[in-house]
Amino acid sequence: MINTGVLHLTSAKSWRGGEQQVLYLALALAEQGIRQCIVAPPGSQLAVRAREKGLDVWELRIRGEVDIFAARRIREFALQNGFGLLHAHTARAHSIGLLARRKSDKLRLIVSRRVDFPARPNFLSRMKYESPFVDRYIAISRNVARILVSDGIPADRISVAYSGIDSQRFKKLPSSQSLRTEFNLGDAMILGNVAALVDHKDHRTLLEAAGVLLELTERSSGPEKNWKLVIVGEGPLHGFLLSLVQDLDLEERVVFTGFRQDVPAFLDLFDLFIMSSKEEGLGTAVLDAMAAGLPVVATAGGGIPEMVDHKKGGLLSPVGGPRLLAENLYQMMSKSSLRQRYGRYNRRRVKDFDFRATAEQNLAVYQMVLAQPAKATH
Repeated sequence: MINTGVLHLTSAKSWRGGEQQVLYLALALAEQGIRQCIVAPPGSQLAVRAREKGLDVWELRIRGEVDIFAARRIREFALQNGFGLLHAHTARAHSIGLLARRKSDKLRLIVSRRVDFPARPNFLSRMKYESPFVDRYIAISRNVARILVSDGIPADRISVAYSGIDSQRFKKLPSSQSLRTEFNLGDAMILGNVAALVDHKDHRTLLEAAGVLLELTERSSGPEKNWKLVIVGEGPLHGFLLSLVQDLDLEERVVFTGFRQDVPAFLDLFDLFIMSSKEEGLGTAVLDAMAAGLPVVATAGGGIPEMVDHKKGGLLSPVGGPRLLAENLYQMMSKSSLRQRYGRYNRRRVKDFDFRATAEQNLAVYQMVLAQPAKATH
């Protein structure tokens, strides 16, 4: 337990993995009786969903990274209402939280870092990340922590608190039979991917692997010969990836579903889960698949090896290597006993990433920061 309130700061209007993590964290902390409030943009998905869950929300527009007016309002609100901890969850919130924190030694600032690419190497970025008024960084994986160190943040200013999921949510999945009908999948073995169609997810490597897999399975006489790759997600690379499917003669094998809200049903549909990312803070879509009891075939990008135990819960291959990815897929597809064993292992393993465990890790950081002397503001 901590003796002050927590003010969560976020600037995201959309709903993606980071916003889900803020909601999970706030819900788990609320279960422990910790007072908190979420500061989010007006009309944002996080604000809507947090209120639906009974959490306190303050909708505040943040206009850019140097919005001094917003920073002053946050500082005044925190001090007047007993929120001694500011927890920034986005890059813009980091900047605004820093402006609020540096004017008061009664506040502490914690910054969560969720992405595994370096900060922009300009003067303002260096000032922001190296500021002594960030009391602690929380990295969502050891890989993200490593990148923060490479950006010049001392390791002793960084803690790791893994992203989490509701591991019980996928214990019982809805039927996927309607999806087989909707996408005309017949009785094919389904290779599944859930990811935004953006560069770092590297769907190009995934589709090139599918091209190699087509060659491997054409020579097979087993059930692995009949397969489909189902990609759930939308993004700016959709047109490019459709063209690549045509170039690789994969029109009969690859299905793009676009954005879907019925992901649990797709997890019931999949026989195995694939992730081909070249960068990945952690990748909660992989955790969802593990919680659903799916085996995983993935590249060893970013924090993926911190979730997927090679030759226990899945098979890993180097980033950007379509042939090895395809060979791992073929091995998994051709051995049902392997898929079952890896799936059972993943159900047990994913409990280490439950969102309540994540909250405990964050709470330990809060307690550490509050136990330290305040940094002078002058």
